[in-house]
Amino acid sequence: MSVLNSRGIVYAFNCTVAALLALSVAFSAGLPNPWWAALTVFITSQPLAGASGAVFSRALYRMGGTALGMGASMLILPGLVNSPELMIAAIAGWLALCVYLALLDRSPRTYLFLLAGYTLALVGLPMAGDPSQLFDNAILRVEEIAIGTLSATVVHNLVFPRTLKSQMDAKLNAILKDARAWMLAALAPEPAPAAEQAARKRMAADLGELHQLAIGQRFDAGAGNADARVVSALEERLVSLLPLWNGVEQRLGTIAKQGAVPQALSLHVAELRAWMGQAQAGDRQQIEQLLAAGRHALPAPGTVPQWTEMLAASLVQRLAELARAWDEVLYLREFVRDPGRAHDAQLQQMIGAHGSRRLHLDHGLAAYAGLAAGIAVMLAGGLVIAIGWQQGAAAVGIAATGSAVFAFADDARPMQRLFVAATLAAAPVAALYLFAILPAVDGFGTLALAMLPLYFGTALFLGSPRYWLHGYGFALTSQTLIALQPAHRGDFDAFIAIFLGALAGGIIALLVSSIMRVLSAETSAWRILRAGWRDLAALADARRLQGRSGWASRMLDRASLLLPRLARAGGAEGLRQADALDDLRLGVNVADLREVAHQSGGTVAQAADAALQRIADHFRFQVRKGPAAPAAELLKAVDQTIHRLLGLQAGELRLRGLAAATGLRVGLFPDAPPYRSEERATC
Repeated sequence: MSVLNSRGIVYAFNCTVAALLALSVAFSAGLPNPWWAALTVFITSQPLAGASGAVFSRALYRMGGTALGMGASMLILPGLVNSPELMIAAIAGWLALCVYLALLDRSPRTYLFLLAGYTLALVGLPMAGDPSQLFDNAILRVEEIAIGTLSATVVHNLVFPRTLKSQMDAKLNAILKDARAWMLAALAPEPAPAAEQAARKRMAADLGELHQLAIGQRFDAGAGNADARVVSALEERLVSLLPLWNGVEQRLGTIAKQGAVPQALSLHVAELRAWMGQAQAGDRQQIEQLLAAGRHALPAPGTVPQWTEMLAASLVQRLAELARAWDEVLYLREFVRDPGRAHDAQLQQMIGAHGSRRLHLDHGLAAYAGLAAGIAVMLAGGLVIAIGWQQGAAAVGIAATGSAVFAFADDARPMQRLFVAATLAAAPVAALYLFAILPAVDGFGTLALAMLPLYFGTALFLGSPRYWLHGYGFALTSQTLIALQPAHRGDFDAFIAIFLGALAGGIIALLVSSIMRVLSAETSAWRILRAGWRDLAALADARRLQGRSGWASRMLDRASLLLPRLARAGGAEGLRQADALDDLRLGVNVADLREVAHQSGGTVAQAADAALQRIADHFRFQVRKGPAAPAAELLKAVDQTIHRLLGLQAGELRLRGLAAATGLRVGLFPDAPPYRSEERATC
C-alpha cells in the first residue's frame, strides 16, 4: 500500500500537529531538550496508525517506562560512575531483565518493560558524567516525555479520532462470518476442501488479533466501548468453537468410514446445520428443542455396531456443546455491537464465569533474548571504554534500543538492517537542518514551518504497516541528531560523534543478533509444538482438575504463533506431521476425561488414570524425540476406559466420558480398527 492514502494522511497530519504542539509547550516551559517531547509523539503514535486507544495505552506505558528507567538510572549510575566496567555490566543486566519480562508479558504493557530497559542506556548513561545533576535531569526528561505523550494523546483523540472499536468490530464480523461458513462446511455431507481447512487455521491468527484489539480498546476515549468483561467472555466462546467443530467433523468422518450415517442422525445434523445458517441471538427455545431431538436421533442399542453407536453418542454430545457455544457467541455479540444495551441475568452469569485469555510463554527464549541484548550493551560499552570515546554513550544507547525493540522476532536481522539503513538516510537530512535550515530560523513560527515537512514526511512512513520501521528508525536518528534546543548549537564534531555512535550501536546490535539470535522458523515451530506436548502431558497426568477453557486458549494462541512459522519452515517432514490444532482437540478430550473420572471414581477412575498416564508418557516421549506413533498399549488402555465408561448408568456423565474417550481413540489412532467388546481387556 502507498503511504499516500487518506488514512495515512490524516495520521501524518495528527502526528505533525501533536509534535509541533509538544515543541511549543516544551519551549514555553523552558525545558532544555524540547526535541524529546517531539520525538515522543512519533514513538507513542504507533504501531496501530494512530488509533486513539493504542496511542493512549502506548503513551501511558511510555511515561511509566521512562519513570522506571530513570529511577533505575538514579539507583545504578551514581554509585558506579568511577567504575565504568561495572556500570556497563549493571546497565546490561538491567536491560536483560527488562527484555525477559517484556517477552513474557505479551500485552501493551510489554512496551513499559522495553522502555524501562533501554532508557537507562539511552537517556541515563549520557548524564552519568555529572551525578549531582542526575536527579534534576531525570525529572526534566520525564517532563519532556510527558509533554510528548499528552500531546499525542490529545491530538489523536480530538482531531479526526480513529478508535480501535471500529477495527475490533470489523475483525469480529469477519471472524463470525468465517466461523459460520466453516461450521456449515463441517456439517456438510461432503468433506471440506483443503482450502477450507486452511481457512479454519487462520481463525487462530484472527483471534490473536482480536485479543490485542480488545486490550487496546480499553484505553479508547468515549463511551462507545463494550464492557471489557463482555469482550473477554466472547473471546472465550470463540476460542471454544474451534476444537468443538473439529471434533464434530472428525466424528462424522469416522462414522462415515464405518458405513452410512444413520438416517435419523443425518437428519439431526442437517437440521442443526440449517439452524446455524440462520440463527439469531438468544433463540434458546429452538436450540433446546433441537438438542432434545438429537438425543432421540441416536440409534437404538443393537441396531448398529457398538463402535458406531458410541461415535454417534459422542457426536451428539459435541454437537450440543457446539450449538450452545455458538448461541452464546451470537448472544454476546449483540452486547459488543451495542454497548448501551441493558445487562440481564444471563449476561451477568456469562461474564462472571469467564477467565482471562492464557497465552503461550517461552521462558527459555525470553531469557536468551535478554542475554543477547545484555551482551550487545557490554560489547558497545567495552568498545567505548577501550578507545576512550568520550561521546560514545550514543553507541551503548542505540545498541540497547536496537536489541530490545526487535527482541520479539525470531530473526531480528532484517529489521535491524533497516534500522541501520534509516540511520544512514537520516544523517544527511539532519545535517541539512542543523547546518543550513535552522540557523536561518527566527522564532517559533518559522521553526514550525521549517520542521513541518520533516515531521509530516516521517509520519507518512510511520503510519504505513509496510514502512513503519523505516519511519521509526528515521525519526529516532534524525531528531536525535538535530536535537532541537532553546539556543541553536550547530556543533559539527558533536554531530559526527552522535552519528557514529548511533551507527556503531546499530551495527553491534545487528552483529550480536547474527551470532546469537537467529532462530530459524523450523526451530521456533518445534519449540512451540514441544511446549504444547509438555502441557498435554501435564494435563494428562495431573492430579488436580484443569479446565478445558484455559488449555484451549493457550493452545489456540500457540496455533496462531505456529502457522506463519510453518509457512516459512518449508517441507520439514516432522513439522508436516504435527498439527497444533489436533493437539488442541486432544487436550479438550483429556481435560473432559479427567473431570469425568474424578466425578465417577471407582473402576472408571482407575482405568482413566491408567490411560491418561500412558498419554502423558507418549507426549513426553514426543518432547524428547519428535512426532511418534502411539504405542499399542495406549490403545488397549483407552479401550479399557471405554469399557468401564459403558458400565456407567445412562446419563450426562456417561455421555461426556464416552465423547472424550472416543475422541482420544479417534485422534490418537485414526487408522485403528473399530472398538469391539470382544477385544476389551478383562477385569
